[in-house]
Amino acid sequence: MKIDNTCYIIKAILLLVCGILFAFFPGVISWVFYIIGGAIIIGSLFTALSSLGDGGSLLPAGVVGVLIGLLVIYIPKFIASQMSVITGIILGILAITQIVKSLSKELTKGLKLLQLFFGIALLVSSVFLIFNPFKGGHIIRIIIGLVIIGFAAFNFYVAYVISERNGEVIDSSNIIDSNAYDVHDNNDQKLLK
Repeated sequence: MKIDNTCYIIKAILLLVCGILFAFFPGVISWVFYIIGGAIIIGSLFTALSSLGDGGSLLPAGVVGVLIGLLVIYIPKFIASQMSVITGIILGILAITQIVKSLSKELTKGLKLLQLFFGIALLVSSVFLIFNPFKGGHIIRIIIGLVIIGFAAFNFYVAYVISERNGEVIDSSNIIDSNAYDVHDNNDQKLLK
């Protein structure tokens, strides 16, 4: 039976493009948010203006749409200015989760210590990123982009393995039919199962 690997290829391509854009071309991501926010604002303004002839019933929806569009336009600036803090908070949550898991599980001593060490390392990284005097948002963005590219490479590898397995030919002479077979009892009488 062949397995379809198309979804892995599509996911890998999308992750690769996103990783490259995120790591090396952050301006493109900002422009995407600007375009989406501008489209929302323009659509909301048309909705608000067209509702003026009908008594203004959609005017509040138009105003809310404009505010949402402005928020979407502001997102890249917020993320860029707070990248270290956002990443630090996410790592802090992951660190606490790892520490709690290591203390509550019945693991072997080596695995428990390894998970505890990993959690503590994440926690130290989290505190450094939150209170970072150097504001390493640029480096963090590149690291996140490289991680996304790593996920893309993994998906390409999965698609490759699936295509290799799909290419194997199964010899039908080695297949055993297990639906019907003869069973002999102690009296050498032939029974059909």
